[in-house]
Amino acid sequence: MDYKNLGLRVGIEIHQQLDSKTKLFCRCPISKTAKEEFPLQIERKLRAVPSELGDFDPAVLHAYLRNKKFVYRFSTDSSCLVELDEDPPKDINEKALITTLQMCKLLNCEVLDEVQVMRKIVIDGSTVSGFQRTSLVGVNGCLEASFGKIGIQTICLEEDSAPAMKKTGDVIEYRLDRMGIPLIEIATTPDMRTPEQAKEVAELIGTLLRSLDVVRGIGSIRQDVNISIENGARIEIKGFQELEKMPELIDNEIQRQISLLEIRNELKKRGFKEIKSVPKDVTDMFRNSNCNFIRKIIDDDGRVFALLLPKFAGLLKKQCGDRTFGKELSAYATQFGLGIIHSDEDLEKYKLKNEFDKIRKEMQANERDLVLITAGKTSIEKALDAIVERANECVHGVPEETRAADGIGSIYTRPLPGSGRMYPETDIKPIRITKEFLDMIEVPKTIFERQRDLEAELPKELAEQIVKSRYLQLYEELKIYDATLVASTLLSTFTDLKRQGYAIDNINKMDLEELFISIKNKQIPKTKIPEILMELSQGKKFDELKGKYMSISDDELRKTIRDIIIKNMNKSEPALMGLVMKQIGGRADGEKAMKILREEMAKEFR
Repeated sequence: MDYKNLGLRVGIEIHQQLDSKTKLFCRCPISKTAKEEFPLQIERKLRAVPSELGDFDPAVLHAYLRNKKFVYRFSTDSSCLVELDEDPPKDINEKALITTLQMCKLLNCEVLDEVQVMRKIVIDGSTVSGFQRTSLVGVNGCLEASFGKIGIQTICLEEDSAPAMKKTGDVIEYRLDRMGIPLIEIATTPDMRTPEQAKEVAELIGTLLRSLDVVRGIGSIRQDVNISIENGARIEIKGFQELEKMPELIDNEIQRQISLLEIRNELKKRGFKEIKSVPKDVTDMFRNSNCNFIRKIIDDDGRVFALLLPKFAGLLKKQCGDRTFGKELSAYATQFGLGIIHSDEDLEKYKLKNEFDKIRKEMQANERDLVLITAGKTSIEKALDAIVERANECVHGVPEETRAADGIGSIYTRPLPGSGRMYPETDIKPIRITKEFLDMIEVPKTIFERQRDLEAELPKELAEQIVKSRYLQLYEELKIYDATLVASTLLSTFTDLKRQGYAIDNINKMDLEELFISIKNKQIPKTKIPEILMELSQGKKFDELKGKYMSISDDELRKTIRDIIIKNMNKSEPALMGLVMKQIGGRADGEKAMKILREEMAKEFR
């Protein structure tokens, strides 16, 4: 695609959990609890409240209209009354604040002289209180990329939300062990003009973050991507984690916006006017339907409603990115737990052609009009009202909205939030950031600087891999024994064993240290590392294994070989070598064993 002519603009927001040992506004430890270890739960329903100026945020109102019930599961080992919104927050976690200030320095930001904790209204259930605490710390920074400077708009410190465990109907279940973890949010200006530039910047910031005390692993970092094209709109796609697929995600959104603009143009040609049709109850038309799932809904006291979309015939088949526009519309009904079937689909597949013919006649639809239905027990009118509202927006082009990453595409979640959901947190005093305090904060070497240092002791490829791995600190502590061997063991052998199902996290540093010391002293051969690590991962200690894998001395090896030769005088050299290796079990070098075998055979057979 010609990104320049399209007017592509991309900005990203990166969210990274910080390894601050405890949560942001309480002293509960940062730990992950097994699902079966949540003995307690509470239930909540949340409602929309206005901002200080009396405005309701559109995203908040949208969540309120979904009318969900939220269940929060927790353990007192990882959650307290602060998470339950039954106790005021404690002072902000100082370690998390210092890490955030370090990042501000790395990204050349202006640090605010006073940090004010704010409440951001969030009533989708991911917080118990109905708001998330967030603080603006740095502004107006910059980052040097290969294609030029990228602006860093803001750096915020906030508490992470609770992850959902499962959804059942109108009930969403959350876990509180992860709620409240300190989270740094870095927002760039929309300076990226191609998908590859966006990927590069996300990777650069992610690598810089790994220079600090951050949580590592799946789910600890995620990107929100903001995308717009000329005549389109800003779309925020949240929760993207697969960096390699970011260019495809952006391309998909570009195609989606182009398609929506084409739909807008076609509707204008057709003389589209605002839809004022209201949903119609057509349950009686489906009581004897051949469509089993519709009939089952009716038998369970559900209802079927139909909606007419004038001038929309054929448009729901149009491809919008990785899905049709029909699926785009359906996502608005899905927010209320419902789906739609429409007349642009193959109705024979659903065995509904006769029923749709009756509906078209009843609603006086012509060939340019589209008819759709939805069926359920609750929220039917709300779901169809949402579809009417979205259909009316088609004549304007691309509506601003928040979407969730879904493979290389995305799905609608809610309107784009505004500023009306923020107001000051009254339970925490503003935090003064003095020049003296800021000057005291040291910035550690970046990953890029550390990689250059490591290239003095490791091959370049190993240095690049170890500096970005979770084992960097462990490598630094063990490298004195053999830098290359330690790095390749942590990167390659550990990975292979983990792939085979071994619990490598059970291997402790002390046992590894003793293993590498034994190898350095030539007490254990390098070839035995995988076997020893397998046993260590199963809970054994190195002291128990040392004797089993200890290399035998040259004198003991010679005596062993001599005894084998005497007992097997009639065997060939290869056969004798096989018996030798079987007996010594790899505790001696094979070349050395062969050399001694030939020497001893020469003595016996001369």
